[in-house]
Amino acid sequence: MALKIKIKKCGMVRKVDGVKKSGFYGKVIANGKKSFEDIVKASTHGSTLDYREAELACKMMIDGIVENLRNGYIVDLGVLGTIYPAVTGKWDENADNLQLADMKPKVNYKPGADIDAAIKGAQLSWTTEKETDENTVTDDNTDNPSTGGGGIDTSGDMEG
Repeated sequence: MALKIKIKKCGMVRKVDGVKKSGFYGKVIANGKKSFEDIVKASTHGSTLDYREAELACKMMIDGIVENLRNGYIVDLGVLGTIYPAVTGKWDENADNLQLADMKPKVNYKPGADIDAAIKGAQLSWTTEKETDENTVTDDNTDNPSTGGGGIDTSGDMEG
């Protein structure tokens, strides 16, 4: 069964050639949100392992992942994919023109093959207002379309 992704048309303002212009972009409307505890309970259902034991083991593993990322390691998450430190910066034909001041540290995620295939093979369709209202999640990324969120961006150019 193919993944089905619902898309909402969202308005935003961005600079195009130095002029602010109104326009639209597509935003994924998720099927809701699952908590860590919900996932652990569902994953251990029918098992002799108590969900609280699994939750503790997962949290200990997450602590290890965080510690290794903080120490600059690439972390292989198995079927989930890989998470690793990276930078964004400008491109230049001349290596001498690159400056550390232009580099911005970030974390990159590369999905595992199964996840990547499911997302790339997803069936896209426009969402309804009811679906949008039921499944919209507000978090730190909802005002930045360049990070997958929605809302209006009047700060300037949108990242690619």
